[in-house]
Amino acid sequence: MAYGEKRGYDKRAKKWRYRGRYKLPNGKYGSVTRDDAGQPFYTERAAEAYAHGLEVDVRRKTFINPRDGRITLAEWAAVWIESIDVGPLSEVEYRRRIKNRILPEWGHVPIGDLTAVGCAAWVKRLRADLSKNYADGVVSVLRMMLDDAVAERMLPANPVAARKSGRRGRFQPKPKDERVIATPRQVLLIARNGLAMHGLNEYVLVLTSAYTGLRIGELAGVHRDQLELVDRGQGARLHAVQQSQYVNGVFTEIGPKYDSGRGLILPPFLAALLGDLTRSRPESEWVFTAPRGGRLIRGGDWYEETWRPMVHGRAPRGVTRGAKARSGLRPVLGVEGLTPHGLRHSQKVWLDEGGHPRVAVEARMGHVLQGVEGTYSHVTLPMELKIASSLQALWEDSQRVVVDRRELGAYPPLMPTLAQQRRARHRATARS
Repeated sequence: MAYGEKRGYDKRAKKWRYRGRYKLPNGKYGSVTRDDAGQPFYTERAAEAYAHGLEVDVRRKTFINPRDGRITLAEWAAVWIESIDVGPLSEVEYRRRIKNRILPEWGHVPIGDLTAVGCAAWVKRLRADLSKNYADGVVSVLRMMLDDAVAERMLPANPVAARKSGRRGRFQPKPKDERVIATPRQVLLIARNGLAMHGLNEYVLVLTSAYTGLRIGELAGVHRDQLELVDRGQGARLHAVQQSQYVNGVFTEIGPKYDSGRGLILPPFLAALLGDLTRSRPESEWVFTAPRGGRLIRGGDWYEETWRPMVHGRAPRGVTRGAKARSGLRPVLGVEGLTPHGLRHSQKVWLDEGGHPRVAVEARMGHVLQGVEGTYSHVTLPMELKIASSLQALWEDSQRVVVDRRELGAYPPLMPTLAQQRRARHRATARS
């Protein structure tokens, strides 16, 4: 039974302090010296009443031991990160967000001292300093950590999630879909720029991404023996059963995202191109490789040095000291800002415009329909063949050039080399 007992004399307040004693779920007695507002108990009755309330929580099985909330967020993060089961790259990213953004702010703070107002102020500062997507990702990790702390009965509620109940603050309209989508003709022009830069591999890679909807990591993991390029009545197929990721400096093959391994029927033109590509390098185990034949890496340098010129063009350059001459690439108009993942989105739009059954479209994208529709809808071979036929028609139509349509812009201005930039700065300094 709960009771209060005298603890000591508070010289500053000139009062005696008391603590409440209450029975824990394990039968032992715990003690509490302060109320929810952090104020000490100055009467025996106040201490006893608070301790009695804790015993009621114990009987109702809603008791949260205040001592459990004294673990710091850094200590909890070290335990929590070892308990999650996510992909290798996701775990690397979670650890990075915890180390760089969460622990510098909250690592020393006991999780029981986190408040909704304090977390909201931190979130506001994050979103002012970082991009929206990255800030949301950091907040999401902290929210998951504290959700699990609530599940472990270390916290009564999640202070990050508490601010999500009801709209607060200034009105923010629902963001518009700003994803850039390419037409089949624009995809062809991008692929031709890739052909001019790095040959057949880049050309076929762009077209395969657009006409299969596979992610770059899934394309990097395709082995030669996963291609069935001879149509025996059920279509030529590409089997995507894993993805290749570069984790901690090592190539790692893991299952496809969302365990979405699937065999995709290829339109005839793409089957022929993949056959040409594999025959051009019979020694390679992989279908797609780096420009010089190594494992396919798609990091930040590739996006800036290869993908961007394929979409936005580059100026021609003559022979300069330490660099060979190179031909120019004209930008593809209308797809400014297109990302490689936008090719996957583009195929989804093409299939929707073609009026194909939703279950067949989502299956090709590697998605699973939810609810009753997903339970009773099924993909058939005729559905897949119609999709391949539709994609073949789009490819053939993309070959036709429309004379009065502006497809390619002028060459972008030639950027000065680093040496030229240094000489220009030296001349400017000399004149001043």
